[in-house]
Amino acid sequence: MSNDPFPAILVSPEEFHTAIQSTTRRIIPVAAGRGALRPSLEEQHIPGSVFFNMDVIADTTSPYPQMLPTATHFASCMGKLGVQPDDILVVYDAVEIGMYSAPRVAWTCRFFGHESVHVLNNFRLYAEQGYPVEKGELSQLPGTLYPVYEPDAKQVITFEELRNIFHHLPSNYQVIDARIPGRFAGTQDEADPVLRSGHMPSAINIPLAAMLNAGSKAFLPLPELKRLFEKAGVDGKSSVVLTCNSGVTAAALDLALQETGYDMDRRLYDGSWMEWTRRAEDYLIMVD
Repeated sequence: MSNDPFPAILVSPEEFHTAIQSTTRRIIPVAAGRGALRPSLEEQHIPGSVFFNMDVIADTTSPYPQMLPTATHFASCMGKLGVQPDDILVVYDAVEIGMYSAPRVAWTCRFFGHESVHVLNNFRLYAEQGYPVEKGELSQLPGTLYPVYEPDAKQVITFEELRNIFHHLPSNYQVIDARIPGRFAGTQDEADPVLRSGHMPSAINIPLAAMLNAGSKAFLPLPELKRLFEKAGVDGKSSVVLTCNSGVTAAALDLALQETGYDMDRRLYDGSWMEWTRRAEDYLIMVD
C-alpha cells in the first residue's frame, strides 16, 4: 500500500515521531500484551494507542495460550478496536517489557491481511528520548467493519506436519527455537510441571534475549543480528520452522530474519513447545 512512511518493519522512536506528525495516512499505535498488562499500559503509553489484548484476540478454546484466532474472530476484534484496513499500525510493548509481544502481534496482523504493520524499536527508548507519553485509559476508536481475510496456511505449520518432517529426516527444513538456553538444552526445569525441557531434533537455539540489547531490550543493530544468525548456524538456504514456548517469541525470530535480509520460506509453529512436549513421542524430545 502506498504512502507508508516506514521503509522497514522495525521503526525507531525518531522515525515514528516524525511520521505521526507528517504522514497523511492514519497511524495507530498498538500497545501489545496479555490482559494483565493493561494497568501498566494505562500508566504509560503513546497517545492514541489502542490495546491489542492477546488473551482476547486469540483462540480461547485452545488448551494452549495465545493461539491464533480464526479469521472471523480477528476481524471482529479489529473492528471493535476501530482499526481500518488501510491504517498504518505501529506495535509496541509496555515500557518494562521492552520487546516481547509486539513482533507476535505485528506478525498476526500481517497474517490476517493487514498490509502496513510495523514494530516500534522500542517504547522504552521512545520514553527515555522524551517523546510524548500519556497516562489514563487507552483509546477506543469508533467501531469499523473490518474485512475477513483468509490467510495463507503455508505461513504456519501444524504439529502433524512438523512431526512428519522429523519422520523423514534429513529434510530441507531448519528448526530455530527462541527459548532460553537452559530450557532448550534440557538443563533447566520448566515452570509448568507438565512441560519437559529439551528441544526438537536438529533444532538450533537463538534466544530472544540474544537478539536484544541488554539494557533497552530493543533489537540489536542489523549487522549484529546478522552475525548472531550466522554464528548460530542459520544457513540462509533451507526453509525454517520458527518455534519457542508458546508461539510468541518465534515471531521475533521471523521479524529479525526478515530485517537482516534472509528470504527463505519461514513457517511459524503456533503451538510450539507447549504443544510439542505434550504430544510428541519421547524420541522427538532431545536433551543436550
